[in-house]
Amino acid sequence: MNKDIKKDSKLLTEFPPTTAEEWREAADQLLKGAPFDKVMRRRTPEGILLEPIFRKEVLNDLPASETRPGFDGFLRGTHAAGYQAKAWEIAQEMPYGTPQEFNAVALKDLMGGQNALNIILDIATLKGLDPADGLVGEVSACGLSIASLQDLQVAFKGIEPEAVSFHFRSGWAGLAIGGLFFTWLDYEGVDMRSVQGSLGMDPIGTQAASGKLPRSLSKLMDELSILAKSCAAAAPGIRSVGVTTVPYHQAGASAVEELGIGLATGVAYLEAMLERGLSIDAAAKQIRFSFAIGPDFFMEMAKLRAARVLWAQVVASFGGSEEAQKINLHARTGFYNKTKQDPYVNMLRTTTEALSAVIAGVDSLCVGNFDEVFRVPGEFSRRISRNSQIILQEECELTSVVDPAGGSWAVEWLTNQICEKAWSFFQEIETMGGMSAALKGGFIADRLYVTAKGKEELFNCRRMRLIGTNVYPNAEEKSLEEDLPDYAALRDERALRVQTARAAISTEAEHLIEEALTRINQRDAADLMPSIVKAYGYGATLGEVTHAIRDSDAAAEVIRPLSSRRLADKYEQMRQASAEFAEVNGQAPMIFLCNLGPLRRHKARADFTRGFFEAGGFQVISPKGFETPSEAVDALEASAAGIVVVCGTDADYVEQFGAYAAAIKAEFPNIQIVLAGFPGENEAKYRAEGMDDYIFVKSNNYQVNRSYLEALNVL
Repeated sequence: MNKDIKKDSKLLTEFPPTTAEEWREAADQLLKGAPFDKVMRRRTPEGILLEPIFRKEVLNDLPASETRPGFDGFLRGTHAAGYQAKAWEIAQEMPYGTPQEFNAVALKDLMGGQNALNIILDIATLKGLDPADGLVGEVSACGLSIASLQDLQVAFKGIEPEAVSFHFRSGWAGLAIGGLFFTWLDYEGVDMRSVQGSLGMDPIGTQAASGKLPRSLSKLMDELSILAKSCAAAAPGIRSVGVTTVPYHQAGASAVEELGIGLATGVAYLEAMLERGLSIDAAAKQIRFSFAIGPDFFMEMAKLRAARVLWAQVVASFGGSEEAQKINLHARTGFYNKTKQDPYVNMLRTTTEALSAVIAGVDSLCVGNFDEVFRVPGEFSRRISRNSQIILQEECELTSVVDPAGGSWAVEWLTNQICEKAWSFFQEIETMGGMSAALKGGFIADRLYVTAKGKEELFNCRRMRLIGTNVYPNAEEKSLEEDLPDYAALRDERALRVQTARAAISTEAEHLIEEALTRINQRDAADLMPSIVKAYGYGATLGEVTHAIRDSDAAAEVIRPLSSRRLADKYEQMRQASAEFAEVNGQAPMIFLCNLGPLRRHKARADFTRGFFEAGGFQVISPKGFETPSEAVDALEASAAGIVVVCGTDADYVEQFGAYAAAIKAEFPNIQIVLAGFPGENEAKYRAEGMDDYIFVKSNNYQVNRSYLEALNVL
């Protein structure tokens, strides 16, 4: 404490501590009779009741005050020195479809501050298909198309394998893709023990998103375990298994559900690897978790902190060592709350999401590009996203503080709440037979549907807000161009390249390929990875290797896939319909405000009404206040609007609404008259006078906008 403050006893006595009871009494006085629990407490989608204020006493029953970074269950991080020892990896995704384009972007962005390659693959590659066998929209769409050693040599040209980390998201194709990566490392003459990264094989997560698997889950677990053993033996710096919660986040999962599902998926992979001969320490070190980050700053921070604690408990329960209990955490800003309209606001969203992840202590991070939901990001988008991380590291100096959230009364309490609720949900999944059974039985889909519907209800009523979408819409916005590639041309180009290269292989190499593919097909687990590497080295393609791995196994049963949602999608459809209506008719659907009296008396409700209906794409005409009904009728006629909203004070409504409504209905008998504000006990009176509807802060904004757009034949 500052010496001057110590000496100034008056300063300390002027601000005596306040008890919880005294604070509550003061709060009740300010509420003036309003219910404290309803106004000051809020229940989250996680089922957690948030208090308006936290005091240090909450730590008395929590373990936080007894824990240290790098120890004690890893609540405060898996490393004692935090980011001082090693900063988180800047692992931006690069959704570019051809090896040539990927390489150009990768070299540029690595020089710009990125230090990990986050390699997302196209659908055809994830299916183990060569480009010629993939459909239009599956090849080079939203990810890199690779089918041969030559493709990786082009994609990674000029990149030093020991200087950056390589992170693949390989879904259910991990063994074939991992083998291709190992082949490239072998041809580069690299010591694989010096390479860092992950292969991200995640058949359960892929099944949840797509609803199907290319073969039985048991056989895919065989592949996963073979890949894990290969990494453990030859490339200990590469984690073979990925647990991604992004599909569940996209389906509307709460933080508690996302974490519980992640734990259950991780346990399924641990059990599979243990059954197939790996030790618990070896198996645990093969798993990398990837969590989506949502908009609730403190909730997301607490979720990631809780993940460390709970995963350590899981591994400990299997007998894993303290080192094996350390989770490897990647985070990626989610899509659920991102928007096509007013997309620059996405920059603000991803910035706060990135900050919550960094404060929580992730090992690597991807900040999504602000325009990624509607086009392939360009250089500007990538630079902004990448620099968000660099600023957090270099200018905010978050690498200098170990667990900056540690000891925060609210954060520690919230972390503990998530730990308890996520563990309970995880146990619920386990009692059903584990994650795969919970997916097959529809439990996960049903549970997330209920949560998502609850979020959508909050969103539709604007109790959950997206700036520029359901609140503060920008009526003058000019949409950014949706610049998507010609996927048909890309597929043809990729198919021709791969087929041409494959046809150029010598007869001798063809024989060697056949021998290697035969050995792969014989499924000698001990020799499988070496045979895969040989096949690729001789010139085999991804499709050939995948077919050899899976030739004799039938596909697994199909399950109901999870939905993939964006909150803003329904609003964007309304806004798009309004824009198309304007193109055809020369003007957008219009709302006319019948403002009563001077500005000071109608402005609050006029502003509310403007924002309310601009969210649906309406053009809102708000003239100066009217003194007589005839003035309002004349202005309404000139506007050609189909809906009128009367705006004024409650007193104005009692005295004047009937006269204005009568005059409007007399001239326009079919027009809809809406009252801005809650009519209360006067509702029957106003309806008798001509009110058709009313809007107020609790109205369902989406449903009201949609119903009026339908009435005007916009939708």
